This record gives sequence, C-alpha cells and structure tokens, in this order.
Amino acid sequence: MQLKNKVCLIAGASGAIGSAIAKRFHEEGARLAVGYLSREPSRDDAAVVRFALNVRDWSAVQQSIGDVERHFTRIDALINCTGVLGPIGPVSRTDAQAWVETVETNLIGSFYLTRAVLPVMLRQQSGKIIHFSGGGAAYARPFFTAYGASKAALVRFTESLAEELRGTNIDVNAIAPGPVNSRMWDQMRAAGDAGGERTLEEIRKMEQGGGVPPDRAAALAVFLASERSNGLTGRLISAVYDPWEGLEQRIPSIMSSEAGTLRRVPLA
Repeated sequence: MQLKNKVCLIAGASGAIGSAIAKRFHEEGARLAVGYLSREPSRDDAAVVRFALNVRDWSAVQQSIGDVERHFTRIDALINCTGVLGPIGPVSRTDAQAWVETVETNLIGSFYLTRAVLPVMLRQQSGKIIHFSGGGAAYARPFFTAYGASKAALVRFTESLAEELRGTNIDVNAIAPGPVNSRMWDQMRAAGDAGGERTLEEIRKMEQGGGVPPDRAAALAVFLASERSNGLTGRLISAVYDPWEGLEQRIPSIMSSEAGTLRRVPLA
C-alpha cells in the first residue's frame, strides 16, 4: 500500500494509461479524484470522486481543483495523463487550428493543471506532479510536429519547474510510457502513410507485439507518487528503457548529474 490515504488527482483517467493508473493507485490505497473529458471512468468506490474536465478551460480547471481540495482537504499528487496526438502530416499541409489546439491541450492544459494544484501543495509543503511525455519529446518526429513540439515543451516545463520548486518538498517529473496501444495509435493507423514510413513500421510492430502494456507506466507512476521517490525531480523517465525499479537508492547520484534531462549535444 505505497499510496495509502494519499489524495491523487488523475487527469485523463479514461484513456488506456489513465485507467491503468487509476486501477493501480486504487490498489495501492490512494483516495482518487479522476477527471475525464468525454468518457466517464467506471469505478464504484467511496474513495473515488469523478468529474468532467476540459484542460483547455482555465476556469473549469480552477473549479475542479478547488472542488477536489474542498472534498479531500488536500492533494498529494497530480498525475496528468491528458494529451492528444493532433494533426498528422507535413507542416505545409497541416490545419493551422488543429496544430494550435494540440499545443493548447498538451502544453497549456498541463500548465493549467499545474498552476491550479501548486498553491495547494505549497500550503501543505509537499506534493508530487507527474506529466506524460510522448514520441518526439526527446528526438525529431517528422509529420507529428504539433505533438512532438508540445510534448518537448512539456518536458522542459517539467525541468524548469522542478528547479523553481527546489526546497519546497514538491517533486515534478515526466514519464515516457513507450508505445502503448491506445486511441492515439488508432489515429495513427487511420492516417495511413501520412505519418511517414517510420510510423508505418511502428504500426507493424504494434500489430505484431501488441505494444507496451499500460501497467508498466502505471507502476512507474506509483513509484513517482510515493515517498520512495522523494528528492527525484526534473527528470524524464522511460517506463520501458530506464531501470527505474532501482532508482530509490540512486536518487542523490542522479540529481547530481544530467541523467534524465533534455540537453543539447555540442557540435564536434
């Protein structure tokens, strides 16, 4: 019961990753507030509060966070699983409004959520904020420029905020979940060759292997929301490729390095 009685707010709880996190957090003893946009998560339990949430609406986000705090009197962790893939295809033919709306959801919405919970966490002098990165955040992702740019910006926002909050007992991190079979992958399949040959190959691999189970990201989220990760902040951690199960004893050495951060490689 790593999260026993901790109040955890999960935004985007109806998606593949969000629902897996809600299930795992419930098993770990957390008291849950789960936000959704269009499809309400199903879970009958007095410890779970459900609410509709449009992260692009600042007033609505403020209202929802306020309601959660009034109900539980505190918020120990924010797990932000919201996100959209956005338009797929070359920039020269991309719908401008769809591109902007992707940034509004993936970056501005993440800022809104963070901005709304921070005063609560600062008052209680503790908290965990967990965002989700995606393909293209740490490397170039042609034909997915809105998604890649917004997720890269979210990771840098995570790093910058972590530095800003040093000494407050609030940790901020991002998870790269890997290729989880989700609604985003359905969109990639529907786009056909608009995403380029690399995307077609990724889809073929997904069809063959089924993708990464969302439980992997959920387990990492439990670690980052728990006391075991205290002091680990400002990092982008891969649920698939990083040996995060053994990070607890390595936090001081990681925090004294640039491991898990976005950095420019100098020209030779």
